[in-house]
Amino acid sequence: MKPIKSLLVLAIVCVPAFASAQGYYGRRRAEPEAGGFHHRAGRLTFGFGVGIGGLHDGGSAITECVNCDVQPLTFEANAHIGGMINSQLALLFEVQGNVQTVQRNGGFDDDTTLSQGAALFAAQFWVLPQLWIKGGLGFSRLTVGDNTFTEDFGSGSALLAAAGVEVFSARNFALEIQGRLLWTSYNSFDDNLTSGTVGLGVSWY
Repeated sequence: MKPIKSLLVLAIVCVPAFASAQGYYGRRRAEPEAGGFHHRAGRLTFGFGVGIGGLHDGGSAITECVNCDVQPLTFEANAHIGGMINSQLALLFEVQGNVQTVQRNGGFDDDTTLSQGAALFAAQFWVLPQLWIKGGLGFSRLTVGDNTFTEDFGSGSALLAAAGVEVFSARNFALEIQGRLLWTSYNSFDDNLTSGTVGLGVSWY
């Protein structure tokens, strides 16, 4: 019976110590890096967002609104996918769409809808653990249409600047408030649009 008793004593002593060590090292792996940044290096990241704001025409009368009491709102949606280079830098493929309806002559029959899509390569950098900035460069496409006619402005160039605050921040998930500024140009820079929106986004890591 002595060998059995010895084994029981060894199990009683060693198992709790082993479990405690496992829990300790598990907690260490879950802790943020120096500076409070999450361990996200080498991970896939993807997400999407929606926003609302305005759209400014750089002089080409694309968005001209006659007899409007207020400037029409612009609705925006975006999505991204990419990878975390380290815990502070991500390289992304980003898409964004903007839609705005304007009244050229003050009547609903003359409503004109602007639809713009952009595809960009972007870099996102976390300045602080819950604060990031983003810049991107790519291409865009614009169509302007009403009930009878649609004009295709074709492809243009696009520049993106954005910033966000993670109001809920975890290693694998973030809920954020983001502001986005998208500048696009068409027809050899004769037609320029700038959209500014504020909205909510979610990202997974």
